[in-house]
Amino acid sequence: MITRPTTDRGRATVARVLDAACLLFAQHGVRATTLDEIGAAAGVGRGQLYHFFAGKADLVADVVGLQVERIIDAMRPAVDAMSTADDVRDFCEAIIGLHGSSSDRIRCPLGSLVPQLDHNDAAARAVLKAGFTQWEALLADGLRRVADTGGLTPGTDPAVLAGGLLAAYQGGMLLADVSGDVEPLRRALHTAVAAGLAPTGSASSRSASRRHRRRPHRTASATRAE
Repeated sequence: MITRPTTDRGRATVARVLDAACLLFAQHGVRATTLDEIGAAAGVGRGQLYHFFAGKADLVADVVGLQVERIIDAMRPAVDAMSTADDVRDFCEAIIGLHGSSSDRIRCPLGSLVPQLDHNDAAARAVLKAGFTQWEALLADGLRRVADTGGLTPGTDPAVLAGGLLAAYQGGMLLADVSGDVEPLRRALHTAVAAGLAPTGSASSRSASRRHRRRPHRTASATRAE
């Protein structure tokens, strides 16, 4: 974004543009969506678009940044409450249930953007890379708390497990999107955590049943086709 809005009206305009871009990118793809189509959907003229954004690549980078923010905000309460092996299992089951109970297409708002970006979308790719790094770091923080309570098997590195869990989620979501069923996601997440978590019924796992656990929330206006 080349011009940050300084008024409520300007911020509302930018929010409409970003929301419209998220929806259109989900429905038609990044490459097939034009700035004119985004402007029309947002009720914004070309002059206003170019007041805030240098061009489409600039807008795409901001859309990626918005999706990162939404995902982290949705995941943080559940991950922050994570401290036992059963918390991690419940977290995975909540994600599976979230996608399984939705009529939306099964896809990750960030992962689905990767194949849609051109090689010259350097700014968007940088934001995307930083977003995945932030996401992995959030998971690693939660898994370190689990390790502190004895919830990880000996020798399991929380950071490595976090990377594996994120990779399993992305791969599972891709296969679930293709099949139209959450079972590939279930298998991927269960496999990712199986070797790293203490067995169900251990002292650290049993303590989870005595605590309130949060569920991750579905991100708003993500890049999913309706």
